[in-house]
Amino acid sequence: MPSHEHYMQHALALASKAIGCTSPNPLVGAVIVRNDTVVGQGWHHKAGENHAEVNAILDASGDTQGATIYVSLEPCSHHGRTPPCTQAIINAGITTVVYAANDNNPQAEGGASQLKAAGIEVIAGVCELQAKQLNRFFFHFQQLKQPYVIAKFASSLDGRIATRTGHSQWITGEPARQKAHALRQAVDAIVVGANTVITDNPELTVRLTNTEKVMHPLRLVLDSRGTAPLSSKIFQASLPGSTLVITTDAMSAEHKQLLERQGVEVVKLPSSTIDLPEAAPNARPDINALMALLTQRQIQSVMVEGGRTVLGEFFDHGFVNEVWAFVAPMIIGGENALPSIGGLGIDKLSEASQLENMQIETVGNDILLTGRVTNAQVIH
Repeated sequence: MPSHEHYMQHALALASKAIGCTSPNPLVGAVIVRNDTVVGQGWHHKAGENHAEVNAILDASGDTQGATIYVSLEPCSHHGRTPPCTQAIINAGITTVVYAANDNNPQAEGGASQLKAAGIEVIAGVCELQAKQLNRFFFHFQQLKQPYVIAKFASSLDGRIATRTGHSQWITGEPARQKAHALRQAVDAIVVGANTVITDNPELTVRLTNTEKVMHPLRLVLDSRGTAPLSSKIFQASLPGSTLVITTDAMSAEHKQLLERQGVEVVKLPSSTIDLPEAAPNARPDINALMALLTQRQIQSVMVEGGRTVLGEFFDHGFVNEVWAFVAPMIIGGENALPSIGGLGIDKLSEASQLENMQIETVGNDILLTGRVTNAQVIH
């Protein structure tokens, strides 16, 4: 007879089908088993639509009396945009609920207690670590009330992102770039600086061919003076998704109006007081203010793609929670070649950002190293 872990793995796989599509809701999958047979399954497709438990119950077509439901997250007990899943489970005659991780959303938690009060057997913590990893953006945001930040960059073996002349396309191969698009699909927003827009002219869209649904994250451009050309791809109205420019009082009112006429939202924030080696004092939007704005807008996850100054500033503030480092098997060399991370940096090695839970995989001819940052900070 298959174990609880077997069916929960199935539920987690179903949940992952909607990566990038459910925010601000978590990813949830559900499997209904009766007499050792899967009679229904489902997952949460999009915020505002049926939750996983309801979709699984509907898929079972009434064959749920006395069944067991496996859910990757504790069933919700509140009435939000959809009715509570606990009541749907009770009404379906399900007698056992097995779930992976507790829901730490104050509005939705407590489902297990309600199910127990209805006489339903509840088993918690099956594949809990995997469930928490899958929904790490959601759990982080609910607990700390700030976005989960991923620093993503591609460099040579000697840590360079461009040659001494600024040539950078492409350091990594096509498989690595496709992998990066999958990460874009997973997050709510992407952050780049004006220099990246000027140098690379990126679209920052998701370009995947092996997924059922593509969701384009919000594109955030840090441009304190309005130096990125209005003709840049990222500012064109025909581009799918939305672009938000974060600026300061240094941007002219005329440039702001021209951006807005092209459908680009512009928000002014206070200037940073940090004197960066690559920029003049007070020349960049304040990162603390940016994080507060993203929290206010319910942006749960952010990928910082560059350039090196923006990446460095996020590291300097201790806001990076995870690193995705693509490393190409090449040596660029040269004292004037550009490093992958800029900013102020640290004084002592004991202050360096440390990674844990590292994973290394080969992507084409390149290597991808991922890991969680152990000393990330919380804004106050």
